Amino acid sequence: MSIPILNLSWASDPTLKPGLLQHLKAALFDVGFLYITNHGVEQQTIDNLTDLLPDLFAICPEDKAKMSKLNSPHFLGYSGFAEERTIGKPDLREQFDLATELPVVYHDRDFSKLYWRLRGPNQFPPEDAVPTFRRAFTEYHDAVQELSYRFVHLVEEAFGIPVGTFDHFFGRQAAKASQQTGDFLPPQHRIKLLRYPPSDQEDGGQGVGAHKDSSGWLTFLYQVGDEPGLEVLSSTGKWLPVRPIKGSFVVNFGNAFDAATEGAVKATIHRVISPGPRSNVRYSIPFFQGLPLDMSVSEVRNYVPESVRRMRRETGRTNDETQSFLDPRWDSLGESQLRKWIRSHKDVALKHYGQEAVNYYTAAD
Repeated sequence: MSIPILNLSWASDPTLKPGLLQHLKAALFDVGFLYITNHGVEQQTIDNLTDLLPDLFAICPEDKAKMSKLNSPHFLGYSGFAEERTIGKPDLREQFDLATELPVVYHDRDFSKLYWRLRGPNQFPPEDAVPTFRRAFTEYHDAVQELSYRFVHLVEEAFGIPVGTFDHFFGRQAAKASQQTGDFLPPQHRIKLLRYPPSDQEDGGQGVGAHKDSSGWLTFLYQVGDEPGLEVLSSTGKWLPVRPIKGSFVVNFGNAFDAATEGAVKATIHRVISPGPRSNVRYSIPFFQGLPLDMSVSEVRNYVPESVRRMRRETGRTNDETQSFLDPRWDSLGESQLRKWIRSHKDVALKHYGQEAVNYYTAAD
C-alpha cells in the first residue's frame, strides 16, 4: 500500500548493504516501483537540464516543426500535444524524445531487419534557441546511464546473480564464455522530456494511459517540482499516488525484465493524470535503459538463474501481462520495440516504414 524508498548510499556501507539488498529484493518482487535517494547523480546535473525545460517547450513553432518526429525514422524528436497514443487514446502532453547519440547503422551494414532503423542520431533544438541544452542533456544522460548500470549490479546482488552478468547487454564487458549467446551492438537508451499542461477537465484526463513500460529494461523517472500525477496500480487494485520527492528518482521495470525473470522482477501498471484546470504545468523526465535490438527475451532469460525464474511460480501467482513476449514474433527485442513505436506514432511509421509495415505491426493479436 506504499511505494518503498531506498537509500542507495547504504550500498557503500558494509553494515547497511545487506539490509538495502533485502529491501530491494522485496521491492522488485512485491511492488515493481520504488524511490531511490542518495543515488549519486549530482543535483546540479539534474537542475542544469530541468531549468531549461520551460525554455525548451517555449521555442517557436517553426523550430519545433524542424524537430518533428516526422523527420526521424528513429522516432526521435518533438511530438505536439496529444500526438502520442496509449491504449488507443491520445495522451494529453507534449514531449521531446531523445536518446544516446549514435550514428545510423541501417545503411552502413548488411542489416535486413526494419528495426535497425530505430537506431540513429537525435534532433536537437538550435543552440541559439536554448543555449547549453545539448551539453546539459548529454551530462544528464551520461550520469543517469552510469546510475542505471550501478543499479543493475544491485539487482543482481539482491537476487544472488553474479555481479556483472548483464554487463554484456550494454557493451561494458564480454560475457563469460559459458554464457555467450552472441555479439550485440550496445543499446540506445532513450529519454523523454515531458510537459503536461493544465487540462480543462476537472479530473485532469489521460496524461498517459494505464500501461507497463515496454521501452526499456528499466526506467528512472525524475519528477520536476511538486505537481503530482503519477499513479501505480497496487496488487489490491487501488491506484496509489507516486508523489514527487525532491532529489529522488522513481524506478520501475519494463515488460522485458519481467518476462526474462518470469516475474521475479515485477513490471507494474501505472498511469499519469494530467493536471487539472487549477493546477500548474507538470514536467517529468523518464530515462529508459535500453537492451540490444538484436537480442531476444529468450536469450536474456538464459542469463537468469533458474532459482530466480521459479520464484514467482512458487508463490502460485504467475505473470499477468507479459504475454506478448510469448508470441515468437515479439520475442525479438527489436521487433517488439518497432511494434511499440509504430503503434504509438502511426503517422511517423507511415512516412518511414510504409503501409504494409504499419498493417503488420498494428494488426490485432
